[in-house]
Amino acid sequence: MSKVLAFALVSTLLLASPVAAAGLPAASDLTQPEMVQPETLPQGFIIVVDDPGRLAAENQPIYIGTNHGNWHPGNPEFLMSPRSDGKWQMIVSKPEDPGRMQFKFTRGSWETVEVDTEGEQIENRVLPKVNPADYADGVKPIFEFSVPKWADQNPGATQQRGVEDTSTPLEVTGTAKRLQLVGGAGRASSLVRDAIVWLPPGYDSSDASYPVLYLMDGQHVFMPQPGAPGEWHADETATELIESGAVNPFIIVAIPHSGFSRADEYLPAELIDGIQPSADEFIDWIELSVMPRVERAFRVKKGPANTSVGGASFGGVFALHAAGSRPDLFGSAIVESPSVLSRSGYMMQAFAAGDFDWPDTVFLGMGTNEAGTADEAADLNTRYVAAARRLTELAQADGSRVKLVLGEGHVHNEHAWAERFPEAIEHLFGR
Repeated sequence: MSKVLAFALVSTLLLASPVAAAGLPAASDLTQPEMVQPETLPQGFIIVVDDPGRLAAENQPIYIGTNHGNWHPGNPEFLMSPRSDGKWQMIVSKPEDPGRMQFKFTRGSWETVEVDTEGEQIENRVLPKVNPADYADGVKPIFEFSVPKWADQNPGATQQRGVEDTSTPLEVTGTAKRLQLVGGAGRASSLVRDAIVWLPPGYDSSDASYPVLYLMDGQHVFMPQPGAPGEWHADETATELIESGAVNPFIIVAIPHSGFSRADEYLPAELIDGIQPSADEFIDWIELSVMPRVERAFRVKKGPANTSVGGASFGGVFALHAAGSRPDLFGSAIVESPSVLSRSGYMMQAFAAGDFDWPDTVFLGMGTNEAGTADEAADLNTRYVAAARRLTELAQADGSRVKLVLGEGHVHNEHAWAERFPEAIEHLFGR
């Protein structure tokens, strides 16, 4: 046998046996690198998006509508830059609190948000995890996306309905009225917006007064809006339960959010970068401006026993904070999908503090898939469910009449809040 052939045979045997080569680890001993979210990288990252239809232009640039930018569809801090190849890009710095970034591309409004090839809404985008060792030299990872279609390309594209556009009829079940509100909190202190006030069946044929529920993000309570997967269906649900006798009649006041400064008005602390926490000022505005307007225009029962507040996500944080800090205003709260894990669980600590005054009645709703259905969201989903259970324990310990509903498979959107809304109002207004 030649020396070459002998060497080849020995080499083959060494490669075929996982333990034959002394000093070489077996395949089972090789560990996978620990992957991380790119939001945690100190150098940041780059997002690139292609617009094959070339609808984006200088007068309609592409923005990143993201939870890191207050979900504002035209936030100037998330304006992308055009490139010579027709694509758009943005260099994103590491946030101070590197929470998981969720986003969609827009051309400045939710009426021009990206959709899929069939024109349907898509789930929020997230960034894939990366191996930090690949970027140890400070190079920024690049993530490329493509937008096949924009919402305003759909036939008869849906426009903003019923709030800012006061010429559009209110397409609701039952009777609803617009109520113009002036002001707000922080950067929205001079805003003019229309609340939608829904009146219970029988309101016009009686002289009775009714308890009232103030709901945040009022654009999405009764009607679907561009950029959102759905609505709360509060009008249909309330009508059905009142007419069946399951709940006592009540009035719903849907207060629209202020857009760019939504998080300012809803949050009592800087849970995301760049906001101006103005929740307490927003509560004052509701007390001194909104409630008097509602009470003058409609037959409303007064006092905390007849006044509830509700919301979802940041609106859920606001609802619980408002009810806890102002028991003289609100006696009960609907707290849906509260964002209590932001900024290292700051609001969880606030609600667990000994001086927090839980409302007399509280409904807590949380989905088992709040962070999404991707595998990498499993840990965060578990933490959200655990947080909801802990909030329930805290409320019970403080003597609150509390109900927790964990929506199996529910994600963080209006469809989930609509599905849980019947149980919420039965808990607050049930007979």
